[in-house]
Amino acid sequence: MKHEKYLATLVSICFVSYFMMFNISVTADAKDMPVSTNLSKDDSVVYILKDTYIKDQKLIEYAKNLTDLSYEDCSFMLEECKRSHIDPFVLLGLMKRESNFDQYAVGQAGERGLGQLMESTANIVAENLGYDHNPDKLFNPKYNIKLTISQLSYLYNLYEKDINKALTAYNRGQQGLSEYMKEKRSPYKNLAMSEYSAQILDYTNEFKEEFVKYKN
Repeated sequence: MKHEKYLATLVSICFVSYFMMFNISVTADAKDMPVSTNLSKDDSVVYILKDTYIKDQKLIEYAKNLTDLSYEDCSFMLEECKRSHIDPFVLLGLMKRESNFDQYAVGQAGERGLGQLMESTANIVAENLGYDHNPDKLFNPKYNIKLTISQLSYLYNLYEKDINKALTAYNRGQQGLSEYMKEKRSPYKNLAMSEYSAQILDYTNEFKEEFVKYKN
């Protein structure tokens, strides 16, 4: 009886050893096989993510060189633009027009920081975001960028993704935009386009063209 149990155990060990060797052999053969040029869906996703990551890093570097802000601030700006579905080049154009990228800029009416937010506007935006607001915080790049993007995103969605309406309202206020369009003061065919929005969009296109050359 003991002999039979011993024999059964030995046979089992042999079978297990055989299948282990077989699996190792197959794996080794697979490694020696040439790599297929047809990428799987998973491979494609990896390549897309890699390209996106590289492009994002280039954009952060470009923004850093353009604005003289820190890498961390520019990285934050890009992430916030993505989260709010705002074109980062439009934001760069807006900051160029408003403050020429001077985080300590103060306007004649008391506007502060990169996006030159009025205190009344900043206070409302901060409250909506659940932030404790202090006017001096507007000189902090991240804080100003966050509020600027939030305000621009709000207007962009309010006006059904019409960037000219959003930008003109950013500059003149919602009532100001309404009066501007009603009085047909725009020198352009688009009644919502103002010299302000046109200049920002010119900067936007200029920066996009520069970035294409920069990343290549």
